[in-house]
Amino acid sequence: MIAHFKNNKNVFFAFLILVFLFYGNTLRNKYALDDDYVTVTNLPEKGREFVPNHKLVSKGFSGIAKIWKSRYAHDAEGSFDYRPFTTTTFAIEYAIFGQSPLASHLINLLLYFLTVWFLFCTLLKLFEDYEFKFNVAFLCSLLFLIHPIHTEVVNNLKCRDELLAFSFSLLALSYSLDAAKKITLKSLLCVILFLLLGLFSKKTTVLFIAVIPLCLLFFRKVNLKYMALTAVSFLIVGLTVALVKRNIIQEDLVRHFYHFENPLYTDKVSLIHRLVIGVKTFGFYVKFLIFPFPFRSYYGSGVFDLSSSLNTYFFIGLSFVFSTAYYIYNKKSKLVFFAVLLFCGSIFPFVNIGTPAPGVLAERFAFFASFGFCLLIAILLNNYLKKLTFTSLSHFFSKPLIYITSLMFICMIYIWNRNVNWYDKLALFEHDIKYLEKSAKANSLLANEYFAMLRSTSNKYPEQVLVQKALKCYNQAIVNDSVFFTAYNNAGVLHYSYLKDIETARMYFKLAIKHKPLYAQAYENLGNCYRQEKDIEKAISSYKKAIQINPNKYAAYLAIIGVFFEKKEFNETLKIIQIANNKFPQDYELKAQEANCYFLLGDTSNAISKYEEAYKINPNQNLAQFLAKKYEEFGNNVKSDYYKRIN
Repeated sequence: MIAHFKNNKNVFFAFLILVFLFYGNTLRNKYALDDDYVTVTNLPEKGREFVPNHKLVSKGFSGIAKIWKSRYAHDAEGSFDYRPFTTTTFAIEYAIFGQSPLASHLINLLLYFLTVWFLFCTLLKLFEDYEFKFNVAFLCSLLFLIHPIHTEVVNNLKCRDELLAFSFSLLALSYSLDAAKKITLKSLLCVILFLLLGLFSKKTTVLFIAVIPLCLLFFRKVNLKYMALTAVSFLIVGLTVALVKRNIIQEDLVRHFYHFENPLYTDKVSLIHRLVIGVKTFGFYVKFLIFPFPFRSYYGSGVFDLSSSLNTYFFIGLSFVFSTAYYIYNKKSKLVFFAVLLFCGSIFPFVNIGTPAPGVLAERFAFFASFGFCLLIAILLNNYLKKLTFTSLSHFFSKPLIYITSLMFICMIYIWNRNVNWYDKLALFEHDIKYLEKSAKANSLLANEYFAMLRSTSNKYPEQVLVQKALKCYNQAIVNDSVFFTAYNNAGVLHYSYLKDIETARMYFKLAIKHKPLYAQAYENLGNCYRQEKDIEKAISSYKKAIQINPNKYAAYLAIIGVFFEKKEFNETLKIIQIANNKFPQDYELKAQEANCYFLLGDTSNAISKYEEAYKINPNQNLAQFLAKKYEEFGNNVKSDYYKRIN
């Protein structure tokens, strides 16, 4: 890499400038889609204790050890995948800069630049025996840099895993090429190291377990010894990852896939049907790489045709395969064959033939594969361009680069506009929804943003406007996917809390439970409806069901405690409190309510003891005054003076 820098400084700085020209306006963006999975995105709220949404990242350097023992992302239902290196970069960033979207986006920009530079250097090395090596390496890297399909990866901080995984994969390939020329311990160790770092960034690095041998097969003469050492290196990488996951991770992989994400998770289809879907999905990516419009932040069920019928995308996919095969056969082009294999092999895991892809489609799924596609275009362009020389940015305005400069300007403007859409979640979802009317999840995501605004100080829309916007999107999500249980539940909450329509809210909660019988939150919400309607027995039953499904359902404990307390059944209240105390041993509300029960039962001694325990958890003026007064009534002046003094 150092030698390539010395020989190609102008290319290095040209790529750096271009990355900032194309993506510099991302630096003003905030947090957007799924960023809360990987870093601290929430802000302190006045009057509330600040609880960062990502506790491990918020600990900075001290959280790194735990990060390597944990899954990379969590939600209310589980934890998924293992990407400790990616999360570590966010922890280090947080330790240095605190919560700074500017720093996060700047790091993503620099990583994107490094990815492009590593791609250029690796291609120079791969094609070192070819006279046109600079042409192809430069054109491929330039096309990769300016391609609009990468806007999601650069703008979405969560996609830092893609940038890291691809960068490390390219470095592993580069050192594999070094080892093919001369086997050294350093090169083999570097291959192992970078593959491990890539896999610990995102498992898509596994694609290069196939890409590296493919490159060696096409462009190097390797002996049996090197093949054996490469195989051993891959084996070491695989065993290391397996051992780490088995012995270091302290939580299980719990990932639920639903119909609204991809119907193929729940619908059984034949092999022929899957093959048709695969060709159509492949055709979509070919089309999007050629004509990237429209952008969508999420797809999911309803947006893409997953039936067995043939459509335009099916014929685009077939046309690509047959046209490239015809070209390769007629031209006997080894290079085109290599690029096509690279592209098709890298996109294959995401075309829904084997494992269904989350969300059906995603621009980020084509990030690795776009390397092969850009290489294919660069190889074809090389046949029509004279030898390139690049010593300054002015060469973009002289032959032969002038031919693609206009394309660069078009892409730049297009990418600028897309970067603006990624300003935050609301801006992104509101822009994209016109292309996602049939997506249940996309409508739900936008509704969730409106719902969140109801609980914030935002004044972009009046409260009732937000309620109606959210309800419209939740109902559209339900129309798109009738089993979308969270949409039912959230619509019910809006009717309950903001429209005070308890009957409609109850209907929505029951529908949520119908489509997901073990839905603790819906049972809790249903209990609130029954409580409002004075149907206490059904309220208690619903709260108990919520706790049975999720023993950590804190609000359900408080609700059922409140019901028994209102009924003056203090002994029953104490039973529930004691169960809750086992789950939340240092909770102020539970201790205070326990003390209230003992006090109303006439057990003053136990009541005062529990009040003191509550005070230790949350020292506050009102409780100090109460304790001072009670101890004064008991004649305990020492304790009374103590609480007066504290107060």
